[in-house]
Amino acid sequence: MDDNQTLPLILAGPILRRVTADSVTVWLATSRRLDVTLRIYDLAGEQVGSSVMPDSMTQQRDTWVGSLQSHANLGTQLHITLIEARPDRTGDPFPQDVLLRYNLFDAQENPLPEIADVCLDGEPLPGFYIPQHLQMFAYGSCRKPHGPSFDDQEKTQHQDSLALLAGHLSDNVQNLANRPSHLFLVGDQIYADEVPEIVMDSLKKIAVTLVGHDIPLPCGAILSNIDSTQRTALKAECGLTSNCPDMHLMGFGEFAAMYLLVMGNRIGFSLPEKTVTSSAVDSLRDFLASQAQVRKTLANIPTYMMFDDHDVTDDWNINRSWYNQVHSSVSGSRIVSNALAAFWAFQSWGNEPAQFNQEFIDTLQNHLIVPENLEYAKHYDFTLRKFHQWSFVLPTTPPIFVLDCRTQRDFGSFNSPPKLLDHYALDSLHETWFKLPAEQKQDTVTPIFITGTPVFGFSVIEGVQQLAYRVGFLLGIANGKLAPSRLDIESWIANRQGFSMFLNAILYRMGYKKATFIAGDVHYSFANHATYTSQIAPDDVQTLECLQLTSSALRNTPEAGRALETFLANDITKVRRGHSKPETLAWWYRLFFWRFLKKDIWKLEVVGIPGKAAQPRPTIEPKTWWEPLAAKTLQKLWHWLEQKDGKSRTDPNTYWITCRPNVGLVYLEQGNVVKQVLLSGDDREGNLTYTVTK
Repeated sequence: MDDNQTLPLILAGPILRRVTADSVTVWLATSRRLDVTLRIYDLAGEQVGSSVMPDSMTQQRDTWVGSLQSHANLGTQLHITLIEARPDRTGDPFPQDVLLRYNLFDAQENPLPEIADVCLDGEPLPGFYIPQHLQMFAYGSCRKPHGPSFDDQEKTQHQDSLALLAGHLSDNVQNLANRPSHLFLVGDQIYADEVPEIVMDSLKKIAVTLVGHDIPLPCGAILSNIDSTQRTALKAECGLTSNCPDMHLMGFGEFAAMYLLVMGNRIGFSLPEKTVTSSAVDSLRDFLASQAQVRKTLANIPTYMMFDDHDVTDDWNINRSWYNQVHSSVSGSRIVSNALAAFWAFQSWGNEPAQFNQEFIDTLQNHLIVPENLEYAKHYDFTLRKFHQWSFVLPTTPPIFVLDCRTQRDFGSFNSPPKLLDHYALDSLHETWFKLPAEQKQDTVTPIFITGTPVFGFSVIEGVQQLAYRVGFLLGIANGKLAPSRLDIESWIANRQGFSMFLNAILYRMGYKKATFIAGDVHYSFANHATYTSQIAPDDVQTLECLQLTSSALRNTPEAGRALETFLANDITKVRRGHSKPETLAWWYRLFFWRFLKKDIWKLEVVGIPGKAAQPRPTIEPKTWWEPLAAKTLQKLWHWLEQKDGKSRTDPNTYWITCRPNVGLVYLEQGNVVKQVLLSGDDREGNLTYTVTK
């Protein structure tokens, strides 16, 4: 968007959001209020549902009588609309396991012209399907517009990974067995703390245009007027710990502008012609060129989103010390509030709209429209800081629980790793389980939990992190290079009590015997099988069989990617144990035995699942003196292990860990995951397949 251009009517969307057998929701961002009708059609072109309510229905969610739509006015040129369609035949669900299509019409019943550019190749309208039993879904995380994007052999992937999914959808328009029914974006949909200065310059202008004015921070800073040096100093004053030299989003309008850029870029952001070329600039150009395909992806598959730290700021809520430091600054707290308000508008509202009542929406609108009202501002900050209903569940078969593991933490001491879900969060999870149909609560069901960071991580890397943290703690340098925020010490296993509390809630309170965990966050991809055995009483030993799938990143390859892929394997079973606390044992055991013989109350066994590539790993020239020596040593070790247990470790088609950019496809049969495919490469030539054995 150039300085002399006006905003288009459709700023982002349409994006297909929550879809069930009884409801279809579409999300739109517009530069003025737009009343829209949503109509659903079968393949024959017959209407099977719409957002227009019959006269007999009295439930209305908006002042526009007769329509199932909700509006949020978040700026003079920023309006968010959710349009919900319901089946035409009252009491009957939408058709399942068949392709459905939809269209949007304005108040004069004219189709929105933007529908034309979100149709898959050869299709007249965008489409989707509602599975009776879940058979395939997609997921991904960590999507930085200017992030590195190369595979394990350092071959650049130019396309945004979400654009690869559009190609897969086009290839399987009516082949529903190979078409994902859901897309889960599980964190870091934006990188609020890593915005290049050249991008920030444009976002600041767009932000003022969207909101209508430049809302100052409580410290008085006018964000559109401060330069990069002042913004960096302000970041530090607010207690934010991101050490990235790039700029940090701070105002609500800036967050909103970034979302418009990454959600299809209908605002027409482009780099100035005289921009100095760099790897980051080249990656950003490729990202922008992919956005037309990304618009198709988001319009043709029901999409669900959950935050991770970079959606707000790096290290968000990593420990008590960080929380106290940021929220002791009124401006620091406001930046977090602005991030969460934008997350609600652009990501969360469509996940489960019923979770957000009109009072919540009014609180956000009041502050953004009348920012000079101090009471509105205080209510805005308080509401967003204390809101803990971001988690949601999908009533699929099997059920999918999408968990907020950022705002419901139990911090413990100041710098120690937190429990990622406190007991209130686990109670809420249990309450959600109670509301499921009886057939979804049987112990034969294998539920799916989406958790942000992996519950069962890559053992070697987590072990190194834990060792570095302990060394830093013992040497008294935990506030320096080995600080928890530098090491990202926030894995599930880092707080073993919180880890076991979560798994015990699934095993004992919800009664499941098997579970699948989906995650991203870590910037590498892998798969694990885990067996968790727990004993909460001498005569009550139970086992939870677990599958961990991790897809990361959509677009943010770590610089150490090749070394990780070359030198790390996850093929040896890792055993971890949890010791009882004295207060959990009988008095006689506590008095006479505990100090001499600690009792294991849980045991965890984790082993990796190898990924198979269609093409063998090519031989590449080493970049450092130690790589050939390390590779030769590992080859000897792997050959020796192969002779001992028969597992292949030297197969050139086998990858235990990969840092290639990808989006994950998960296949299910009879409610259980049987395969994961990572789509990677501009022509999807770098795909990896993980076969899950029973």
